[in-house]
Formats: sequence, structure tokens, C-alpha cells
Amino acid sequence: MMPTEAIGKPNEEAFQGVIVAAVVIILLMALPTIPELVFLLAMPWNCDEGTTNGVSNALGDIVAVHSRACTGIGTIVDYSVVLQAHGAATATTLVEFDEPYSGYPKFHWIDDGSLSIDLGKVGWISPRTGKIGSIRISYAYSEPATSQ
Repeated sequence: MMPTEAIGKPNEEAFQGVIVAAVVIILLMALPTIPELVFLLAMPWNCDEGTTNGVSNALGDIVAVHSRACTGIGTIVDYSVVLQAHGAATATTLVEFDEPYSGYPKFHWIDDGSLSIDLGKVGWISPRTGKIGSIRISYAYSEPATSQ
């Protein structure tokens, strides 16, 4: 005898009834929060962004920290390092990372074609761009200490 045969039709119907009742109870519990959820999702997000700590080389290429803070349900802040090459219409994002420690990142133009970026301690980091045009870019960073 198969296990499904042992359950039988009456038990199967009772089980389905319990499932339907559980779904109805969950929906009734969530019903008062649905208008609040719709309100929160309909709230506009206000974003501010800016570029700070720009450092240029002799050719006029500028590397800087770019931050974008958006507020809605909560606040989300994105940090990145951007490079505005001399004569380029827009800046190029080199790397994105979590909130920087005080005093970081640090930029050092080794020469007009070589840039060193020290991000300090970061919890996460995006893939890094290693070259823009003739500019080679190197990175230094470490992970924060974790307690065990």
C-alpha cells in the first residue's frame, strides 16, 4: 500500500481545509498593514548627490569621491570613486564601496598616467576598473577586523 493511499480522501480534504483556513487567517492579519505598505511604497525617494575631495594631475584628469544619498522609507547612501578625464564629457565610475572610514579614500597621482587609490577598510567593494584610456589605476584596501 502506498503512503498516499493510507491518507485517504477524507484526511486529504481536511488537510486542504486547514491550508485554506491558514491562508485566510494570514490575509486577515495582514489586511490592516496593506494600506500602510501601499503608502510607504508610493512615497517619493529624494536623492542628493555630490562629488568631493577631487585631486587632479598635471593634465587636468580629476579623481574624486562621489556620494549619492536617497531618502524614502529609510536612507541609502552609495559611495564611489569617479574619474573625470581631461576633455571627457562625463565622469567614469572606477569602483563602488561601502561607507568610507574617516580620511579615506586617499588618491595619489604617481605620474600623469598612473593613479593609486587607497580605500582604507571596506566591508564590500565592487569590481575595480584598472585602466581608463592611458591612465593605469591601482587600488589598496583592507577588510575591517571581525570579532569571533
